[in-house]
Amino acid sequence: MSQPATAQSSGRSAGLWTGLLLLVTLIWGASFAAIKHVVSHVTPLELVTVRFIPVALTFAALLLPTRARQVWRIVRAESWRLPLMGLIGAVLYNIFLGWGETGVAAGTASLIIALNPAFTYVLSIAFLKERFRWHRLLGILIAFGGLFVIVRWGSGREVSLDDAGYALVTMLAPLCWAIYTVGGKHLVARHPPVLVTGITLIYAGIFSLAFASPSLVTALPDLPLSFWTSTLFLALLCTVLGYSIWYSALNHMAAGRVAGFVYLVPLFAVTIGALAFGEPVTSALVVGAAILIGGVYLVNRH
Repeated sequence: MSQPATAQSSGRSAGLWTGLLLLVTLIWGASFAAIKHVVSHVTPLELVTVRFIPVALTFAALLLPTRARQVWRIVRAESWRLPLMGLIGAVLYNIFLGWGETGVAAGTASLIIALNPAFTYVLSIAFLKERFRWHRLLGILIAFGGLFVIVRWGSGREVSLDDAGYALVTMLAPLCWAIYTVGGKHLVARHPPVLVTGITLIYAGIFSLAFASPSLVTALPDLPLSFWTSTLFLALLCTVLGYSIWYSALNHMAAGRVAGFVYLVPLFAVTIGALAFGEPVTSALVVGAAILIGGVYLVNRH
């Protein structure tokens, strides 16, 4: 009796976390449309300010009242590493993504971000001594071929040098996330991942104060309600809730299975971008997306 009951409980748990991960990928897919809307009112630097100050305050309220001593021990033990991770993985990542989305479609940006596993693999070979595999190199080349198709023909219009420039700027975002992933690998091995994430995002909120210009403070009361709903969506749902569910799921499901849900993010992002901004879903975009995702899958396949 105990074995069937245990199997049934395990199945319910897997179903629960699968549902929560689907919710997270839908939220993250919508984040690209939210970012595009926010940077239509403020600069990419100001986007970092309005997004990460609420994130930092939320994590401070969640962690400091009950786990202040543990947080302080981690801060003292890791010194400069946690601030650097917050700067690269949150501040610079979102600056490049927001800057890129001023010139590329939200759906296209989500597909460029999907290159993150390819960058992570290259950095893992260089710094974590991961074994080189030819099929993963082939996957990287295929993924960049898909990206070329997306940038060159995916929009259905003539592409200028400025368009290519914005695509290259957007590409710096997954590179930052890959650096954050590889650089933080030893941190999350030594400390609880949720605490490492919370502390790095608190640092990101502190760094973002540098972009809080007087003109931004003056303009905030006049910004529309849609700006505030998009900003809170990015801060509370995409970052606080999304990261919490993601790292909790890693404690209940295999890491490879959790990582596989990332492939749904561009699908949701392209769909939402088409609905929210009328971004065209051309056949070249679909073909390029399939090539890119196929290449990234080849990089991740064991």
